[in-house]
Amino acid sequence: PLIIAGIAQTFVILTGGIDLSIGGIIGLTNVIAATLPGVDTATNIIMWLFIPPVVGLALGLINGLIIAKGGFPPLIVTLATGAIWKGISLFILPVPGGSVSMAVAMGVTGNIFEVIPAPLIIFLFFVFLFHLILRRTSFGRSIYAIGGNEEIAYESGIVGQKIKIQVYGCSGLLGAFAGMFLSARMYSGDPLVGEPYILNSIAVAVIAGTSLAGGRGGIVGIIGGAYIFHLLNNILNLLAISTFYQYVAKGLVLIIALAITST
Repeated sequence: PLIIAGIAQTFVILTGGIDLSIGGIIGLTNVIAATLPGVDTATNIIMWLFIPPVVGLALGLINGLIIAKGGFPPLIVTLATGAIWKGISLFILPVPGGSVSMAVAMGVTGNIFEVIPAPLIIFLFFVFLFHLILRRTSFGRSIYAIGGNEEIAYESGIVGQKIKIQVYGCSGLLGAFAGMFLSARMYSGDPLVGEPYILNSIAVAVIAGTSLAGGRGGIVGIIGGAYIFHLLNNILNLLAISTFYQYVAKGLVLIIALAITST
């Protein structure tokens, strides 16, 4: 899920923005995925596959519309909407619970041909797809152009508002996929499951070489960034380091990555 959240954050950061609502979107779509009927029927599985992504896309588009049309700072807007999505999640599911179809859970978290882990294929697919979108499409080139210099991009015929709305829509959609994966992995939902991904997604994007100023970065490095973060988590847990120091360590890693990418 961190790879998917990191891709979402990368798209937004490349435009010079930031998405602090990613945790709320992950939490809300996770709760929705876990409160849908869990019986293994074709209708229920289709509902699980389509409803959370539609919700995530809608939430992302709301962010984009407020930011692009209203001209408000992305930091404030996404901080506020993230709190709203979190509140809705807690209203739907005040405590962890719900259930997920066993067929869905096994399909998402099991093995393909009993050998290849399905999560590996899923994450590589997302990395490959969104790398192609960034590097091989006019949409991707527009994202880099806006992040580099929005005024010059506008003079080149690129409509910044439209691209930003689409980018935040993509972020919401990816956040939904991350929330769905977490529900399948946990066989249940948790309204607060997305909270760690707010900082972690930013850190992974920055470690991967994406500049917070926008216009520079990419997707491929997300794999390495997520691996570094996962390795750091494992080491700290194995050493029984308290949660306080774990947050300090993650913050220091982010600061170091920022210093490196800004030079």
